[in-house]
Amino acid sequence: MAADSRLSHRVFGTPGSERLVVLVGTGIGVVLDPLPAETAARDICVLAVTLGDATMEDPGGYGSETPAEQTAGWLVDLVRQTLDAIRSDERTERPLSAGIIVYGAAADVGLRAVVELGETIDRLALVAVAAPDQPFDKDDLGALIAGLTAKTLILNGQRDETAAAAAADWYRTHLTSARVEWSRATRRSRSRRSGVARCRTWRPEPSAEPGSRAA
Repeated sequence: MAADSRLSHRVFGTPGSERLVVLVGTGIGVVLDPLPAETAARDICVLAVTLGDATMEDPGGYGSETPAEQTAGWLVDLVRQTLDAIRSDERTERPLSAGIIVYGAAADVGLRAVVELGETIDRLALVAVAAPDQPFDKDDLGALIAGLTAKTLILNGQRDETAAAAAADWYRTHLTSARVEWSRATRRSRSRRSGVARCRTWRPEPSAEPGSRAA
């Protein structure tokens, strides 16, 4: 698996599985599997990445690459390294896709990485993610994600003060293919568990390549 040390991360699930699911969030809870028995029963490899506050800063007028932009680049490298390792284990040259789950404050970094990874990401989940609150930030992020084609699940808590209906609607209207589901959880940790459980079932999109496997 990938040995990149620039980001705090952990790999669990089924080593070498051709299906990669990436978790991106903040805090130690991101790299802890809330339902290990269920993960073990699925043929998926999980790359869990936790971000610190300093790595997510994206001040306007920075004048050069911001910490958030740099971190997004590191995340892109880490995902590509992990997929390369899976291809090596599987002894295949065909392109592999991945799904990515982004939690809360990690949204800016995670979405920048998704844009850079392009068609490599076929599924995206935004869990307990707040919408940008400043006009400039809304314009910037709206333009950034306008071209995303990955099928997207927006999972917010019904009672979440910062990531409820208005936030979900903002992302739904700015993404090409998005749907909204609601969690009754009042705590983000529970919303996270709901997101992980739902996304364990992600399988690669059917491919037209001869000999490829569709899930």
